Amino acid sequence: MSEIKVCAVVVTYNRKEQLKECLKALLDQTRPLDALLIVDNGSTDNTPELLLEQAYIDHLPKNDITAPYLISSIKTVRKQVGGHLQDESKQETYRDYDLNVMYVRMHKNTGGAGGFHEGVKMGYELGNDWLWLMDDDGLPDKDALSNLLRNKSKGNFLNALVLDVEERDKLSFSLFSPKNKLPIKTKSEAFENSEDGAIQGQANPFNGTLISNTLISKIGLPMKEMFIWGDEAEYQERAMRSGLGVATIISAIHYHPKARTKQLEIPITSLNITWSGIPFKDYCNIRNTVYIHKKYYKKSVLTTMMKYLIFFAFKPNLKGFGIWFNATFDGLFNRWGREKNYL
Repeated sequence: MSEIKVCAVVVTYNRKEQLKECLKALLDQTRPLDALLIVDNGSTDNTPELLLEQAYIDHLPKNDITAPYLISSIKTVRKQVGGHLQDESKQETYRDYDLNVMYVRMHKNTGGAGGFHEGVKMGYELGNDWLWLMDDDGLPDKDALSNLLRNKSKGNFLNALVLDVEERDKLSFSLFSPKNKLPIKTKSEAFENSEDGAIQGQANPFNGTLISNTLISKIGLPMKEMFIWGDEAEYQERAMRSGLGVATIISAIHYHPKARTKQLEIPITSLNITWSGIPFKDYCNIRNTVYIHKKYYKKSVLTTMMKYLIFFAFKPNLKGFGIWFNATFDGLFNRWGREKNYL
């Protein structure tokens, strides 16, 4: 294996079929992984049984755990290096290597934020040089890791170009042109707006995001308190302010379902708000957004708050207003853990 140690960190919860495909894509990388860390947020869909069946773990976790439970095992991976695997008469057509696999079964659902906090913490403490972060519904192209590492001089927080898993010429998440600030919507537009193979200062974490141990040493771990929605944006903001370099690498492709966040227009304005209609998600989104703006963009905190206030003034919704009110003040005053009230 390479002198540079790369560990993939995958956070999963109740999506075992997507996880299966994600892990297969990781094993198919042209630059083999040095380690694989799977953080399971207490899935109830028999995810551990699938991992046992697929030989990622050698035994099931205990029941009724009260703290994260670690299973370490070795998975033998067969890599094709030429010819055809079916024709074993040809020499050196494949080789086997042993992959260090770690499975962390969380004792409760800690959300994506808690999962990435645990994964980055463990991956860093194990001495890896780079951690490659993704959700269970991501599918890295076979050359994604190789192309990210080839561009490691461009920063310490490197993102793959995230494309829609269904319409593979379109982006899943927003990027903006460095030239005119207009949205980049397609793969070809991303190439047109890149310089030396990268779009500097932009990323779509945690979707095929490669971060260095140097970065982690300087900015710490993702905020587990955020639970969902916003932890990745807050971590990227810290990375941007670290001066260690953030970039999207255009040649590294990561497929992911397209973002389908619901945007509602605010009457008599050109503005909109993000509103899913799911109390738990809306609470986390508003609280975390307010916190991020308060911490990093103080001048825009009032604007962020007022957009929702104006929306509810034109479209009264007592329950929605209550969610906004509580989430806003919890974000302003760093009150964490109250998302459970909306489950």
